[in-house]
Amino acid sequence: MAAEPVGTMLSYNKKTITYARCPGCAYGRHEFHLDCGMAYENERFTLSQDFEVPIPGFMIVAPKRHIEMLSELTDEERNEMFSIVDKAVKIMRANHICERFDYIFEEKESRHLHVWILPRYDWMTERADDILANLEIIFEHALTHFRNEDNYKEIKRITDIVRNSF
Repeated sequence: MAAEPVGTMLSYNKKTITYARCPGCAYGRHEFHLDCGMAYENERFTLSQDFEVPIPGFMIVAPKRHIEMLSELTDEERNEMFSIVDKAVKIMRANHICERFDYIFEEKESRHLHVWILPRYDWMTERADDILANLEIIFEHALTHFRNEDNYKEIKRITDIVRNSF
């Protein structure tokens, strides 16, 4: 029997994450952990800081089972997923983390469906009028300037707030 393909990525705080096949599935099975911890999980979904990009409050909601397209979710799962997104945003707004957010669904071939909850910070609009059209610029800025201990503490603080409020 052949070994499962292994992937690696560099986490938001420069730690190597190793996973078999799909990082979303591996995270849902607790095969790797983020230093900030998981913000929320239940039997069907996880909510956590984005694995790679060090933007405080940049969360991912993902199903635990491998799904590539939104249409593969049942109505109940879709409602639950949106409920988790809604609750996470309400918690962050109530705690004055950010007022505006962008929501991005990603359906890549052979990858795990997920929803990004992207806080809209002033530094982003200073770099790009259209944040969604310029995600590469936003992410590159974060990767270049926010991989530092103070930012990791802020990521953990926000994750703790969301976790404790769920």
